[in-house]
Amino acid sequence: MRRFLLLYGFLLTTLVTHAQSTADIQKTIIDLEQIGVNGILTADTNLLAQIWAPEFMVTTPRNTIALNRAAVFKNQKQGLIDYSSFERVIEQMQVQENLVITMGY
Repeated sequence: MRRFLLLYGFLLTTLVTHAQSTADIQKTIIDLEQIGVNGILTADTNLLAQIWAPEFMVTTPRNTIALNRAAVFKNQKQGLIDYSSFERVIEQMQVQENLVITMGY
């Protein structure tokens, strides 16, 4: 996870430092988000462990809350989470110096 976060930080710092346009930054973030989508679709827990913080929290497909990354992985191993499709839709993105905030579903 630290490697991926460092990659995010380095990438964002590089993008801001080189004064790329907001559109370029948004495209990069969309590409990085797709890495997570692919990890979810393939149930690649090694990849997801690198990009999700241990305290990652999410509402599950059964409308319960997985309180951390380990709970999500446990649900996957029990067969409670098995996506045949998954789409991440970013409705808004805000670029603030060396931070990008996304929201959507």
